[in-house]
Amino acid sequence: MLQQLTSPGARSGSCLHPSSASLALPTRRSTAVQACRQAHDGEAPPPLPPPAAQQPPLLQRLRAAALAGALSATLALAPIAPASLDAWAQPAALSEDTPVLDLARVVPSARLEGLQQQLRDLESETGWRVRMLTRYGNDGPTDEEIRAGWKTDERTVVILVDPSSPNIMNFKFGREVRGVLRPQFFTELQGRFGNMFAVREQGESAAVMNMVDTLTGCLSRGGCTVVPGLSADHYYFTLAVSVAGGVIAGAASKLEPSGFVQRRWVWVALFAPLWGSLFVNFGLGPVVTRTPDLLPLVGNIVAFCIAAAAVGYSPKISKAVGLTTDEDAA
Repeated sequence: MLQQLTSPGARSGSCLHPSSASLALPTRRSTAVQACRQAHDGEAPPPLPPPAAQQPPLLQRLRAAALAGALSATLALAPIAPASLDAWAQPAALSEDTPVLDLARVVPSARLEGLQQQLRDLESETGWRVRMLTRYGNDGPTDEEIRAGWKTDERTVVILVDPSSPNIMNFKFGREVRGVLRPQFFTELQGRFGNMFAVREQGESAAVMNMVDTLTGCLSRGGCTVVPGLSADHYYFTLAVSVAGGVIAGAASKLEPSGFVQRRWVWVALFAPLWGSLFVNFGLGPVVTRTPDLLPLVGNIVAFCIAAAAVGYSPKISKAVGLTTDEDAA
């Protein structure tokens, strides 16, 4: 009886009856039975499929999502990056055929080639050489590389523009340049166009281009004593100085004759070095030397005359400014 119970298992080797296999592995019944039959026939059983992979934890899912998002953003921005790098790329070498090396991107791109040609024409027509380098701080070529690359000589003006500096402009020039443009000219040029107020009002590009036009214009006509052009702030200063000279002249005309002074106009003549210096040197001189326009000149003359007449012939104004004489007070 025991032999009859165990004989089916002996004939089939290690294979179980379908009913017992279904009890042991209910989810893989057909696969196990097929494997047992192939083993009984002498064939190698096929490998069983691996169990289902376990789900990753929440932290791994979030990390994978973040990496996927970063990769997507990188791929989306990839076409823009090369164009941006190419736009900012600048040649680092200096050559005589390139008068302007704009590393700081100050010169407008639409005017860069025109500025290059303008400086080339200036050199071919007059012999004066103007070179300009824009950079941030000490980045870019050194002084030795500038001299070697541009082959600077006594007729060369090198303009250094640094947008990170309080005054963005600096100049280096040869000895022959001093004969037509004095060092005071470059000081005024730097103060007018390179100070932070002018740059803030006009913008870096406009300030630099106006400076280059002024410099090349003076070199083209053989030199300048002062920087041409009269700014609004400069004119208001000359107007105020003219009024101050008129006040002093009018006050001198109020003084009573005494001692060797027998006429009031003598007092005006004696104080002429004071009011004349203010009115002529600082009121009219800057206007005449910087602009051919007659309107600022006439305005300063009229302001001087009105101030002198108001103080000299108006008792109320004279009393208000404390210029009354003892006779008027009596």
